[in-house]
Amino acid sequence: MTEWPKRARTADWEKGILILNGEKQFEIPELTMEIMERLARYTLVGFHVKGYPVTDELLAPLVGLKNIVNFSVENGALTDACFPIFATMPKLRYLLLDGNTAINGSGLSALRDCKIDLLALNHTGLDDDGLLQAASIPKLTHIQIDYTAITYEGLLAIASNSRIEPIVHEQFTREQMEYFSQIQREKAKRPTVLDEQAAKECRRVLSAFFEKMTVWEQYAEQAEFEDDQVMPHLLVIWKTYVSEKPRPGYRPLSLSYSLHGTYSREKFVDAEQITRNKLYIYTREEDTGFERRFLMKRTDNDWKIDTVQMRLDGWQRVGL
Repeated sequence: MTEWPKRARTADWEKGILILNGEKQFEIPELTMEIMERLARYTLVGFHVKGYPVTDELLAPLVGLKNIVNFSVENGALTDACFPIFATMPKLRYLLLDGNTAINGSGLSALRDCKIDLLALNHTGLDDDGLLQAASIPKLTHIQIDYTAITYEGLLAIASNSRIEPIVHEQFTREQMEYFSQIQREKAKRPTVLDEQAAKECRRVLSAFFEKMTVWEQYAEQAEFEDDQVMPHLLVIWKTYVSEKPRPGYRPLSLSYSLHGTYSREKFVDAEQITRNKLYIYTREEDTGFERRFLMKRTDNDWKIDTVQMRLDGWQRVGL
């Protein structure tokens, strides 16, 4: 048999070619049990197979892989019996199983103690009950569910999980997904009545900030950061609309701009009262769908932007 390298971190198979470490290629027409046993001896962090009828039994040699982070079998022959195998991989974060049509999600409960962030189940038989099981995986933040058996009622049934973000392009309409996000936010909100007048004023402040920042970014792009007016103009915006606090690594101390304007396509979608003097304003970028929430803080009767978060792996603080 062909001499393989002594060490390998990644293994990728497609159309009869096995690639180790992203560069060394071997003609392997079939993934036999012997081949899988050889691969299992490596300290793999990534394993990807596309277009081969990988079965649950064929994964048996991979049980207990300690370092695997990214695992993908696309258009294989896996069933829900594969999930207990993945449950033995302690560092697994990304599990991509698109096109394994026999999977319906009935075995996803095996992953409840796993650290999986992303689960891709497009073009599978994933149904409403399976989606509920997926939502019980504590670390799961993103699940891809296009071309599955999931109904809209089944999707709404997991809206109480504010951490999970279904990734959908075809299964449901944009309006349906926006409504799902709204229900998620409503269920996650604290039981505090929204001060509508305060929310209106916060949206006014943010709108003005967005407009000023768009103009500043256009100026910064044309003048470049060496221009002696770029920083003073930004500091005026900050003094007017942003609360005073250290922001190391972010504007205004670290200069940056977006070619099309960071906030030029921002759309208000919701508001949440935190306390009498603090509330969240939620936005969505129209082109990308990125979600932000701005923590607004009332100081001396004026509302200022205190922080901003993006919905990435849950809500994470980012720079203004």
